[in-house]
Amino acid sequence: MALTDYWKILRPNDGFLAMLGVLVGFFVSLGFIGFGSFLIPLILALISVFVISGAGIVLNDFFDSEIDKINAPQRPIPSGKISKAQALNFSILLFAFGLLLAFFINIYAFALALLNTVLEIFYARNFKAMPLIGNLVDSWFPATTFVFGALIVLSFEKVLWLAILAFLVNMGREIIGDIEDIEGDKKLNAKTLPILFGESKAKILASVFIIAGVALSFVPFMLGLLGFYYLIIVIFADLVFLYSLTRTPSENQGLTKIGMFIALIAFIAGLF
Repeated sequence: MALTDYWKILRPNDGFLAMLGVLVGFFVSLGFIGFGSFLIPLILALISVFVISGAGIVLNDFFDSEIDKINAPQRPIPSGKISKAQALNFSILLFAFGLLLAFFINIYAFALALLNTVLEIFYARNFKAMPLIGNLVDSWFPATTFVFGALIVLSFEKVLWLAILAFLVNMGREIIGDIEDIEGDKKLNAKTLPILFGESKAKILASVFIIAGVALSFVPFMLGLLGFYYLIIVIFADLVFLYSLTRTPSENQGLTKIGMFIALIAFIAGLF
């Protein structure tokens, strides 16, 4: 056991993405003028979301330790580098630290952090194996990183649209990801939407979520919340999302990531 094993089990890249969500949510809410007065709560929020995200990942690995012996034997728990007890204690410590940091931002940030902590626990233990509910909760987490950033300045009008669009696209992406994993999930007796209802129906439902996100992406411009640069760039994101629906599940996963990144740029550009 080494410190690098504890760092590895956090899967820090996911944590850094959550931090990016907080940053984007913060600047979309506030703009770029006067952010210095919120520097300390912003730093607390960035660390908090990284830590809580990592805690959820560690807890997932704790509950998935038997499955990971087959699917991901190189991970710290199945490889024996970290014991299940050590992983559980590490997760508890991370959750507690993340909540403590959120408490010093404001009561609203603490409430969201607490809600997501509870959802992380139930997701890892129960919801992940439940069709649709697991997808809903897993899409909720990235969407609320933007809201967490907005809670620093308590301004939500623009960010709520970003969160809604992120949630819808992530829902579609999650369901298509289940289609990609269908063979492995069948071997593990998982009850995902493609297994229960078939790949075609799952693809239709995923498409509905992504197309709904594309349709709603024009609303922030129509309401005058974001400027012309937003409209131009978000059209490119929408085209990527729509194109992803014509590709294979594995290609869809990469394309939707690209589309989400373009959409984030659109929201930032729309401030100018």
